[in-house]
Amino acid sequence: MRQEWGFGDQLVADHQLLWDRMQSHRFVMDIVAGRLPAAVFSRYLVYEAGFVATAVRIFAFAVAKAPTLGEQTWLVGVLKALTEEQIAYFRATFEHLGIDPERYDRDDPRVTDFDRGMLEIAETGAFADIVTAMFAAEWMYWHWCTKAAQAKIADPLLRQWIDLHAAESFADQARWLKAEVDRHGAIACESERERLSRLFGKVLKLEIAFHDAAYRDG
Repeated sequence: MRQEWGFGDQLVADHQLLWDRMQSHRFVMDIVAGRLPAAVFSRYLVYEAGFVATAVRIFAFAVAKAPTLGEQTWLVGVLKALTEEQIAYFRATFEHLGIDPERYDRDDPRVTDFDRGMLEIAETGAFADIVTAMFAAEWMYWHWCTKAAQAKIADPLLRQWIDLHAAESFADQARWLKAEVDRHGAIACESERERLSRLFGKVLKLEIAFHDAAYRDG
């Protein structure tokens, strides 16, 4: 049965060009084509590990600002997945590849702007701002990883990373964020909807630049 159109779908439609630009980003296309340079993947992992640590703080703010216990309970589960499943992946992968994150330049403004921009939304914004920002990031990620998961990926560590974000558990998280965005959008006034749409577009731009940064030297 076809799902009802919601505010989350409208946000994607509002920024279709940016959405398509991220879904067809060089990073995504290189993975699908089996030509992602090892140096780019390593650099991306270092940057992404840094953001996962930031995401823990973002979702902690979401827990504090969530309006009901039900939402708080779900978000605690998100924090558990981040601090256990994803951080464990980075530790094991860095050890396997001999990556020392301290040897990488993590001051690229495209990386720091993303981290700081997303954290600022969580620190200063309302619950609706946080779920809209994380919906933009995770809905985007789930979609391109689902596509990439259909490709033949020879690198087992890259395959594991893609599969983590194409898995049903991550899909559930992305769908939960969409449901929260849909719910808020259904009762929000037009000016609030427009404000959140601008925020959604801002996050997509930050995501595109973040993925660009992985190619800085490779």
